[in-house]
Amino acid sequence: MEKIVETILQYAQKLVAEGVTGDNDMISMRSGLNYMYITKAGVKLADLKEEDVIKLLIFKVDKEYLYHAEIYKEREDIHAICQCYPKWVMPVAKAGATIPAVLDDMAQIVGPSCKTAEDDIHSIIKTLKGRNSCLVKDSGCITSGRTLDEAYTCVLVLDKASRCFVASSVIGENKIINGFEARLMRFIYKTKYSKKNQQNLSQLEEGEKQQNTSAKEESEV
Repeated sequence: MEKIVETILQYAQKLVAEGVTGDNDMISMRSGLNYMYITKAGVKLADLKEEDVIKLLIFKVDKEYLYHAEIYKEREDIHAICQCYPKWVMPVAKAGATIPAVLDDMAQIVGPSCKTAEDDIHSIIKTLKGRNSCLVKDSGCITSGRTLDEAYTCVLVLDKASRCFVASSVIGENKIINGFEARLMRFIYKTKYSKKNQQNLSQLEEGEKQQNTSAKEESEV
């Protein structure tokens, strides 16, 4: 089994174990610049098998895989995407709300806020500008990262932040980290604490052979 496929299967089970999946979840990883490995549309992550992770050219995909392909084409810094439907994210996405930084780990990992995009790829790409996560109107969330671990962590943080946001809204008391502090926490996380860790994770997730295959993939386009 290819290392990148093994990584996707591993994180699919992690998402299932955390209870943050729905019926239409999909996860993917970039391979080189022009390819991605992605879980088959219509296959629940809980039922995922090796043959359900497919390799596609991002410039030629079916409609079901378009969101992932377009995000990869637009953002070369993104190497993994989770498209999930966590329980607590869904009501916020349905309302079209923006989640402010209600938690320290949200400010660090997600950003100073997480906005809701329309269920349209152009709106999603616009909303993701300068960020790595967004809610999608009536359709859960899309998170991304330098590694699949980072994208997976964003799903967990967003679900927790959504739960806090909904609960605090009900009781009428939202304690929000101010914008400057949230942006500073995000900057420190991205440039200091996580950079080396993400580089190491990227090598582990993709495997040593991935670097050797990138040049070959480029020549196939």
